[in-house]
Amino acid sequence: MARKMKIFAWDFHGTLEQGVEVGFWRILKQLAREQKIKENFKLAEVRRLYGTNVGSYLKHFFPKASADEIKQMMAQVAAIQNQRHLKKCVKPAPGAIDVLSKIKAAGHKNVVVSSSHPEHINPLIKIVDMDRLIDKVYAVDRHYTHKKIDLVREKTRILKRLIEQNGLKRGELVAIGDRASDISAGIAAGAITYQYLRRGFPVDQTESDYKIYDFQEILREI
Repeated sequence: MARKMKIFAWDFHGTLEQGVEVGFWRILKQLAREQKIKENFKLAEVRRLYGTNVGSYLKHFFPKASADEIKQMMAQVAAIQNQRHLKKCVKPAPGAIDVLSKIKAAGHKNVVVSSSHPEHINPLIKIVDMDRLIDKVYAVDRHYTHKKIDLVREKTRILKRLIEQNGLKRGELVAIGDRASDISAGIAAGAITYQYLRRGFPVDQTESDYKIYDFQEILREI
């Protein structure tokens, strides 16, 4: 009997890539210089807040800025964080390309479930040379919005739709991410969950099935 196809649902930021936060840290410093604000922004602090939206980042690092100033800076960030900027600092996470390739070769699918805007996430996936390995991208778009979005609810909805549309059974959807929202959504949808632990980043407390430092461990699912 042929083995049933599985779907591997990946978070992107902080999971499949590395370096976006370094580029964002540099943008924060650039904004401070342009506004002649004395700063001592630490990369560790950027990483501590990793996963929040751009507006929340800016409110944290520029607490005296008005709402209009925050909106203006958000537009500046979006303009600066173009492909040329991203190519300088973003690369695949260690082992990501190899594991994505082996999953595809085994007849399974890789999808990305991201909290970024589609216009941001799709070019990034190409920059790290994963577009040939990712079957579909689902973007919740939380990073550049002023609206409050329940990430767990939105990601759970996407995962449940994947299960329904593909007729997946228990154990045939695998959710991988670094943040609690990724894991909580996976658990709510009934997926097997892997929490990727990034060295140098705070670790969210979760009830994931597995906690890993190395993507190779995921290959037990194929």
